[in-house]
Amino acid sequence: MKQRSAFQLDCTPIIPACEFQCSKCIKEMKSVFAKTKGVSKFEMEGDGVVVLHDPQVVPVEQLMDIFKSLPSFYKGRFVPTLMTS
Repeated sequence: MKQRSAFQLDCTPIIPACEFQCSKCIKEMKSVFAKTKGVSKFEMEGDGVVVLHDPQVVPVEQLMDIFKSLPSFYKGRFVPTLMTS
């Protein structure tokens, strides 16, 4: 069964001028989640993102860990907050 999980990603402390609008970050997230087994959809929604996933294959905790490793091209990392499941 698929689960819809929404995340708020705080990037202001790491990239203050970005305000979560950086196309490079968005492109990287889409690419990473497209390759993640168990994820069937990744999309932007408001000031956050929504991931449709199979929690038996990729639980929310693993999604949080993936976000915490992004963006790969910057010294800082996203600070994800789960909004809904």
